[in-house]
Amino acid sequence: MAIPTAQVQDTHPAPSPTAEAIALATASQTPTPYPIATIPIDLPLSDTAYAVPLTIRHVTPDSVTLFFELSQPSGGEVLIQPEDGSAPPIELELDPIEGRWLRTIDGLSPGRRYRVVVALQPEGQPPAQPQFRSAAWGPVSFQTASPGEPLRIGVISDASFGDPWTFDLVRQMAAADLDLVLHAGDVVDETADGQNPFVSFAEKFYAPFEPLLTRMPVYTVPGNHDYDNDIRLNGIPFYYHAFPLFPDAGFPGQEAAERNQYYAFRRDDLQFILLDTQVLFGVPGNEDQERWLTERLNDPRFGATIAVMHVAPYSSSSVHPTDSLPPRQQWVPLLEEFWRPFIKRVRFIDETVTRDQASKARVLGTDPVSGRPMSVRMGRLAVETGVFPLFEVADQQQITNFMFLTSRICAKIVPST
Repeated sequence: MAIPTAQVQDTHPAPSPTAEAIALATASQTPTPYPIATIPIDLPLSDTAYAVPLTIRHVTPDSVTLFFELSQPSGGEVLIQPEDGSAPPIELELDPIEGRWLRTIDGLSPGRRYRVVVALQPEGQPPAQPQFRSAAWGPVSFQTASPGEPLRIGVISDASFGDPWTFDLVRQMAAADLDLVLHAGDVVDETADGQNPFVSFAEKFYAPFEPLLTRMPVYTVPGNHDYDNDIRLNGIPFYYHAFPLFPDAGFPGQEAAERNQYYAFRRDDLQFILLDTQVLFGVPGNEDQERWLTERLNDPRFGATIAVMHVAPYSSSSVHPTDSLPPRQQWVPLLEEFWRPFIKRVRFIDETVTRDQASKARVLGTDPVSGRPMSVRMGRLAVETGVFPLFEVADQQQITNFMFLTSRICAKIVPST
């Protein structure tokens, strides 16, 4: 209990303190700085595993959306901190009765890289990290968007098998200093009959794509094989379990949709729209998606739009040569007004380029993984499946390639032979 004391006014004020005395007094009142605690990245492995490992669903200049699912619920924390340790960690408590975790964290700084640690700590036990296939997952970090800066984007599709070429390819992509990856569908294919879809995704997607998934968002669209009966959970394509919708302030309310069959996100004045072409082949949702697509294409806020889909409306491939007809007939009338200048330029090059010009390649450097020279060359508009309407996603030698592009320059990167 506080005891009141008498207030006495001094009628003889003390002399004014000198500047030196003020400085000394201020210094004596300044607390001694202590080092900012950094989050641990080498925690021991927990007995609890990731059913779906920690991934970066989406980033904006001031936020991130993170997602994971545990094999069983657990107490603990998710810790987020600038990678340079310049600020204390953000601590988010885990719900000990909920194993699936999808959160958007706001208030971050633009263009800054953060590390993320999931620290499980059941009552009375030391903290430990979830394991993935009996090993550590990550470490995980992400960089918030940098407004006004050109984007470095990797584009890939049909890397569905968990084969050695995909592991090698993803390592090359991870070394390319990308901001994000666009995955144009068929995430997992050729799974064993009756295999647990969590295991199929772990072997054929999460394991080979770990170097990307632990560093940046990978934005996906469903392909035809993502609807296969052998990759479902409770009768629903596992794709929708693995890739939940995320909020984006540019498109309020889209995260409330039942599943992410189609969605959008933005970077500055660039709009990305991600589409499900399987609605053109019998999957429900065609009319709803077309209404949404029309709305997106007529949004005046954006200077450019990139549409991502699995089945492209134009193809030079001998595989499924007629598959391109439905998107060409239904969507090209909507899209052509927005990409007519690009097509005009492509047709001009197609009509005027010489064989000598087209065959020349400029060597850009040496691939750090394979040691092979990497080059860029001109190419015709020939798309098998991928981002409409610019890119093809695999070469003719059954060795997977990926496309690298920026928001200012588009190019195909191919290994020299």
